Amino acid sequence: VKMQRLGSPLVCCSHRPMCRPWRSSTALCCSVLLAHAWRGRAQSYYDACDGQYENVEKPVQLANGEASVREIKANATQRWTYSNFNMTSMAQNDTARKIIISLEPCYGIVYLFVRKNIPCHPDPYSCIDLATGFRDATVCRRTHFMSVIDGSKDGSPTFFQISLSAVRYYISVFAATNARYTLSMIDDVGAWPRRGNDGLVSAAVVETSKVMLNWAVATYFPEGISETKVYYVYAVRLRPEDNITAPAVFLRPGKILNTYCGLLNNTDRPDDTIDAQLCDSSCNTTLQGLLSGSTYAFNVVAESARGFRMAYSGATLQTTWSAVDAVNVPARRLLETTSVPMDSTDMQVAGAVLGSVLGIVGMAGMVLLRFTT
Repeated sequence: VKMQRLGSPLVCCSHRPMCRPWRSSTALCCSVLLAHAWRGRAQSYYDACDGQYENVEKPVQLANGEASVREIKANATQRWTYSNFNMTSMAQNDTARKIIISLEPCYGIVYLFVRKNIPCHPDPYSCIDLATGFRDATVCRRTHFMSVIDGSKDGSPTFFQISLSAVRYYISVFAATNARYTLSMIDDVGAWPRRGNDGLVSAAVVETSKVMLNWAVATYFPEGISETKVYYVYAVRLRPEDNITAPAVFLRPGKILNTYCGLLNNTDRPDDTIDAQLCDSSCNTTLQGLLSGSTYAFNVVAESARGFRMAYSGATLQTTWSAVDAVNVPARRLLETTSVPMDSTDMQVAGAVLGSVLGIVGMAGMVLLRFTT
């Protein structure tokens, strides 16, 4: 098999160093060489790798399946690179040959920018100026996929699943405020839990001060790669000023409670742990000790056997106590409640630019803050 580059034949063969991981497949070898052969020409699509700002850190390699936690200052950019030469992953059919990229803020506002194959990292400063308030996703340079940057999703996670169509990805994480975040990438997408029923968690009163929570079990695609190991349940008594400011963010960028990373930043432990083997198509648990005149938030986090976690959407519950008299029944106090499930569209929809194809899977939910005095 031969390809032409600047008039010279480029022979696809297994002795080339860059092809060693692909020796058993001439076609895949050629795909790798093609990416390298056309690198110089693709560079000219934008300007050269300029824009080296003082507040941009040197690139760090992100390992497959790794969840890396970093602190970042406002108006700074941290660069990452991800490489994948896994022939087993590349040889799968189009349905299964995917990659997951997840950015979860623990606190603060962070945006994700991704570019495939071409070595220049995305340039967030080409489309964001914190000093003037300028933000325009259509002019972001060297960017194939990105977070929503118009302010409507500030503080929410970015999660998307795209086709594994490149061997290298160049990632920039930009901070609009001081922040901490978790960045993950994995090609074995069947190991990542997908929350059931869009993450809906329902709450029902079973008796005085007791509430039963119910949720659909997590799913996996493709099936057979992993399964749910355990569910963590959280019940949080909210402060009076803890208002939900937007469906995608709870409560606000400074106190993020709709990511697992935010949960670790704001709480010390779950209130209950449910073995996944005790569930069939749905799970439930009963929590007790709720107080009158309070607002509670409930949520569930699914953990797979491979150690990946995904939060459900959660629900809020307002409680009041009242005396109720009934014929031949002693006076008793009942819990009057209003249960409000959280909006399932609780994460950023990653945007695709430059005509790139993007398959989006939005799956994050509310993680809640424990009430403290």
